[in-house]
Amino acid sequence: MRRAADRTGRGLVAALVWLAACSEPTGPEKPIDGSRLYVQNCARCHGPDGRGVKEVAGVRDLTDKNLMDMLTDERIRNTIRMGKPPTMPSFAHFAEPSLKVLGAYVRSLSSPPEPAPAKQP
Repeated sequence: MRRAADRTGRGLVAALVWLAACSEPTGPEKPIDGSRLYVQNCARCHGPDGRGVKEVAGVRDLTDKNLMDMLTDERIRNTIRMGKPPTMPSFAHFAEPSLKVLGAYVRSLSSPPEPAPAKQP
């Protein structure tokens, strides 16, 4: 009789855990910030502004509009994902959404900022 009660108790606990997990509010996912991803993963070689760190050999200037205009979004993402031996490591751990946001941020480094609208008197 005790074994049956133990099994029932374990089953009840498992069911409660399952129900609690299913009733957790899921809410929106944390937004992906391309600037933050860039600073954490790219800035040590490409610099905070994308121009490249002089001490790192072979690093590309991501602010070069001519270069960036030649690259497709897919090529930028593939370069991030696969790296560029021997100097750039691969960042294969990025999920596709993060890779897209980071790629868009990298592309934005070659676009001059929009001028602020003139204030009207």
